[in-house]
Amino acid sequence: MTELAGKTVLVTGAARRVGRAIAETLAQAGARVAIHHSASDAEAAALSATLPGSMVVKEDLRDPDAPARMIAEVGKQLGPLDFLVNSAAGYARTPLAQLTDEGWDAMLALNLTAPMRLMRAAVPAGVSSIVNIVDVGAWQPWPNFLAYTTAKAGLLHLTRCLALELAPAIRVNAVAPGTVAFPDDWKEERRARQLARIPLAKVGEVSDVAEAVRFLLTQDYLTGVCIPVDGGAGLR
Repeated sequence: MTELAGKTVLVTGAARRVGRAIAETLAQAGARVAIHHSASDAEAAALSATLPGSMVVKEDLRDPDAPARMIAEVGKQLGPLDFLVNSAAGYARTPLAQLTDEGWDAMLALNLTAPMRLMRAAVPAGVSSIVNIVDVGAWQPWPNFLAYTTAKAGLLHLTRCLALELAPAIRVNAVAPGTVAFPDDWKEERRARQLARIPLAKVGEVSDVAEAVRFLLTQDYLTGVCIPVDGGAGLR
């Protein structure tokens, strides 16, 4: 599969979990992949060693100057940027009674402001397609995760706004994962409760999200859409 041969893609948060699967899938499709991470040096280096033509870029996305530096470095090493995948995210439980201004700002900085800055920097660099990783929590209210879900809802709306603003030159889409990998600290009882909420009665794979990203990057008549990869959980 070489449908992305010759294309350069930057994937944020690419050293682990969903981001790693996206990087691997796009590399298998022929893309030159820039693997972004902020604190996963060993994982990023190990992944890059398995992906020919890839590179590693380390940046704290909360730094306002990081997007411009990243995109310039990718252009220097891999060539002009064709695709951007905003996968990096922060996830934290923030009930209203415990939610501090600092906690709120931190969740929005990584999950909403950083993708906005990256997209803003990618446009003059010549990007032609962007995919943002949101979450089913973008439209399904979750109590006690106010900051995270609000940020993801904002990213989904930003995706749609930019799909209009940047058309026809640039397509902007989103993928909303549901349960594709249980958190490591979830016990069996909690996992069973979550599984019971999924109509397809199974947990997805990170590769399911990655394939949805690949699809959106290669379909030139889709913009402003969000593909839920949730086993039908959003139907309930």
